[in-house]
Amino acid sequence: MNIIKWAAGLVLLLTVSGVQAAEEQDEFANKIEKIDFVTMSGGRVAIQVQTTTPLANPPAGFTLNNPSRIALDFPAVGNGLGKNSVQAGQGVLKAVNLAQARDRTRVVLNLAKMVAYNTTTQGRETTIVLQAADVGANASANVVSRFAEAKAGEKFHTLNNIDFMRGKNGEGRIIVDLSDPSAGIDIRQQGKTVVVDFINTELPQNLQRRLNVINFNTPVLYVDAIKQGNNSRLVIEPKGLWEQSAYQADKRFIIDIRPVVEDPNKLVQGSRPGYSGEKLSLNFQNIDVRSVLQVIADFTGLNIVTSDTVTGNLTLRLKDVPWDQALDIIMSSKGLTQRKTGNVIWVAPSDEVAAKEKLLLEASQQIEELEPMRTEVFTLRYQKAENFKNIISDSKQKILSKRGSAVVDARTNTVFVQDTPKHLEEIQSIINKIDIAVKQVMIESRLVIADEKFGRSLGARFGVQKQQASGDTRYGSSGTLGNTITQRTIDPTTGVITETIANRVGSSTLATTSIPGTVGVGVSADGAQDLNVNLPVANAFGNFAFSLFRLPAGFLLNLELSALETDQRGKIVSSPRVTTANQQKAIIEQGTQIPFQQATSSGATAVQFKNASLSLEVTPQITPDEKIIMDLEVKKDRVGQVFANVPSIDTQRVQTQVLVANGETAVLGGIYEQTERNDVDKVPFFGDLPFIGNVFKRRVKQSDKTELLIFITPKVMDESLSLR
Repeated sequence: MNIIKWAAGLVLLLTVSGVQAAEEQDEFANKIEKIDFVTMSGGRVAIQVQTTTPLANPPAGFTLNNPSRIALDFPAVGNGLGKNSVQAGQGVLKAVNLAQARDRTRVVLNLAKMVAYNTTTQGRETTIVLQAADVGANASANVVSRFAEAKAGEKFHTLNNIDFMRGKNGEGRIIVDLSDPSAGIDIRQQGKTVVVDFINTELPQNLQRRLNVINFNTPVLYVDAIKQGNNSRLVIEPKGLWEQSAYQADKRFIIDIRPVVEDPNKLVQGSRPGYSGEKLSLNFQNIDVRSVLQVIADFTGLNIVTSDTVTGNLTLRLKDVPWDQALDIIMSSKGLTQRKTGNVIWVAPSDEVAAKEKLLLEASQQIEELEPMRTEVFTLRYQKAENFKNIISDSKQKILSKRGSAVVDARTNTVFVQDTPKHLEEIQSIINKIDIAVKQVMIESRLVIADEKFGRSLGARFGVQKQQASGDTRYGSSGTLGNTITQRTIDPTTGVITETIANRVGSSTLATTSIPGTVGVGVSADGAQDLNVNLPVANAFGNFAFSLFRLPAGFLLNLELSALETDQRGKIVSSPRVTTANQQKAIIEQGTQIPFQQATSSGATAVQFKNASLSLEVTPQITPDEKIIMDLEVKKDRVGQVFANVPSIDTQRVQTQVLVANGETAVLGGIYEQTERNDVDKVPFFGDLPFIGNVFKRRVKQSDKTELLIFITPKVMDESLSLR
């Protein structure tokens, strides 16, 4: 829009200047008499402008990228051609337009494509050379930008200081202090570095060094200052993606190396944070500040009103910078400030603006103290009236004025406020933002406990007896389990077995049997079987036993094998869910209260209760982008084993804070337990024998796996309490 305004203003200026040309030509002693075009080698074009008398300095100008134009101002020079437009048709140059104003004539070069240019003045001729337009993309990086032209035969300059600082947007800023503002400066990008040459400039020995600026966390790594013949050179080495801009304000030359955030959706990477105006280039030597502001006004189409106290001259060199950044540079260098209203910008010294604004504020305060008050009734729908009154009457940040007051009617939830109209409007604005329905959140959690248990046990009981001769009676004995000894006597004639139990108390006959060829297993007085090896499986689901008795040999063998195998798989799913308002704590709980006795201070006992329950405790907070921050505590307690008639509690608990999108499920945590056991109980020595040693062993194999997972799913509910 600013470009259209500028173009329209230029056309209007050209039209009006044709009418006023005859009247204004007599006002200028120096005039443009002739404009010639010359096509040079390499596709360059030279525009030769001849004036009546020589110019003191080359004309200052600026560029416009869209449409492609170069504007040059000839101060105190009139248009002596008798026409306002000259057709060219030479290379990238299409035409030249002239616009005469009160104190200058502006020459506008209309281009087919934006190209670099330089300007020289010799006698009455001023030559503008346009560079070739077909420069390759790879070669463009090494093109020298004549930031400031060096004058032939001029005196030597000096670099007084070189400094580095980090800008507020993360850019690396190289600040060079010059001895005078007329030094020639060339800038170019050479490979991955930026090279700045100061023509005919001395570099003191103490400044010939490398600045290591890595720790500043900017795109700049190093800045090298070296001497190159009669020139001084700065070599700036950046990293990553970056872009650079340079400007000069009086004796200070500044180069900014800004980081560029790569955007895959953009064809051309690069951005200038905070500035979005059209780019322009300015090159002024000791020009009046008011004239520079007029140039920017012509470029942007804005109306710039300058205070009478704005005075002084300025040397300014800008190369392809946004016009709003150029205006800020001018403001900061001369201690000015600006205030924008619509398309009008008021420029004045900072002190003057601050003084006027202070007067306006004081006048506004006096009006407020004398302004009549009104009473307004606010009926609240969702917010409590008493809470709202506390908000607007807070002593630390009172929204009411000094004379304002508020009264609450709790029955109708109404607030009566008496204050000035301005404060009443502010209170209404606050009510519109906070007197709204609070969003509801439903939080659903799942606790999944999955276990897998496998066990295998194999045991044996084994006993062997051998008779011994003693007269007419043979005796046999075997090991026992307990504090008893079993003695058997066998009659070789009848085969009758007599068992005698001997213990610490005495002896007694327990049982006899007279069935030839069979034998009963003896049982001790304490209930233990009369065996050498007793390693059975507890609660076995299968047993295999046999007894072998050979009477002639006096041999008795008892063997019992027991086995047990278990395979258990289970899953427990607990799913507590609760609905609560935004930023309101909610608790849901289900379980058992376990009683226990606890001593009191008086020495008596009292019954207390301990919860063993499944509970969900949550405080949600809905973010502006419809995500939910939750302070969570999920707990699942169960009654465990009983120790000394006191039950224990098995606890599974998680407490955390998470950020979850609306409707998504997050895993809060998990516990995985795995138990692997291989237990062997055996008789020493005999249990290590091959094959037969299995009779003297008991093997138990156990493999248990338990896994706990906790899930959470929040959902925002709309005002109708239906899930979104």
